[in-house]
Amino acid sequence: MTHTSPAAATQSAFQPLQQSAFLTLEHAAFLKGLLKPFKGKGDLMDLAHLCQELKAGLAQLSVHQVLGQAERYPFSLLPIRMTRQSTGAGTVFLRWSMADRTRMGAQLWAQLLGDSRTPDRLLPDLYAMEVQRIALNMQISLIHTIGRQACLCAEKMARAEATYRLRINTSNTNHTKEA
Repeated sequence: MTHTSPAAATQSAFQPLQQSAFLTLEHAAFLKGLLKPFKGKGDLMDLAHLCQELKAGLAQLSVHQVLGQAERYPFSLLPIRMTRQSTGAGTVFLRWSMADRTRMGAQLWAQLLGDSRTPDRLLPDLYAMEVQRIALNMQISLIHTIGRQACLCAEKMARAEATYRLRINTSNTNHTKEA
């Protein structure tokens, strides 16, 4: 068994996502849209909508490019699989799972790497897949959280506006009665 550092190892069966895969998501514009003064609930709902689009784009990258590769030979011969898991909120994450789905989690990946039956030639690919899975899941989680927070803030701004308008209308009504 040869020992190589992850950086020195070469993948052949799995190709990690490159920057070009993210260009269609326009993620740089997203950060500019996040760091600005929000003037009202409309701006926040626009941000929430942008987050939904980005989350969908990241899910598509995850499923079609990463999971698509993980489901092909030679990975299809392994006792564990990378799978798609959807949450109740509709967020898609990549998970490691037993072929029969009895167990899930990154510990399965670690066990696979520690198993002497796992071919050495697949170790760099499996490492690259796990790094890609971790990064995509983090990105999806962050985008989901920002979108959810934007919606919550828009609701709070709507309540603040309703309270403000009620007070203004009450003041205007009182001034009309006094005149």
